[in-house]
Amino acid sequence: MDLEICIFAGLVKKANSYEAVIGLEVHAQLSTESKLFCSDPNQFGAEPNQHTSVISLGHPGSLPRLNGKVVEYAIRLGLATRSKIAPSLAFTRKNYFYTDLPKGYQISQHEAPICEGGYIHIRMPSGNKKIRLIRIHIEEDAGKSLHDQQPDASLIDLNRAGVPLLEIVSEPDLRSGEEAQSYLGEVRRLVRHLNICDGNMEEGSLRCDANVSVRKKERD
Repeated sequence: MDLEICIFAGLVKKANSYEAVIGLEVHAQLSTESKLFCSDPNQFGAEPNQHTSVISLGHPGSLPRLNGKVVEYAIRLGLATRSKIAPSLAFTRKNYFYTDLPKGYQISQHEAPICEGGYIHIRMPSGNKKIRLIRIHIEEDAGKSLHDQQPDASLIDLNRAGVPLLEIVSEPDLRSGEEAQSYLGEVRRLVRHLNICDGNMEEGSLRCDANVSVRKKERD
């Protein structure tokens, strides 16, 4: 029994010498009336493939036109997070094979984000903590692949293709799942308070990708 206790204590000590390093990429769908580059309705819950046009379907010769409300919402969030606002806008194409984005590429701000830097405070039992932001940039959403409707086929709903997103990218300042949860909750409260996103996670309005690594704790 003593040996088992010693082994357990050793494992606990070893585990406590490591820490998680977490950065989050949060995608917030903006509550605009139309999509990012066309006048298709930006509404959840419609029948599949009803909110589409030659632009969102990527027809040859169709040209995008920027939704000014998206820029306003991005600046609103940038000011709220004390980010640096870019003096001009630029977009690039991210070429991927998207089964649910007919153009074959995503229009994004990979090289020139509208907002850089800034931070968001989270509340933890140990006190407040500042989570730094790398960037906030505008991009368009892809459609939705449905894999559970038919046993031998995947279906595509393009209503979401072209819906405006803000991607909020944090520095790897989070150290636990509890901090990540608190941060995501603060982001949700912020975008809802600013009235730029409804934050309905069950509808996909707010989604999150996590970048996680583990390292030895730094000595005090």
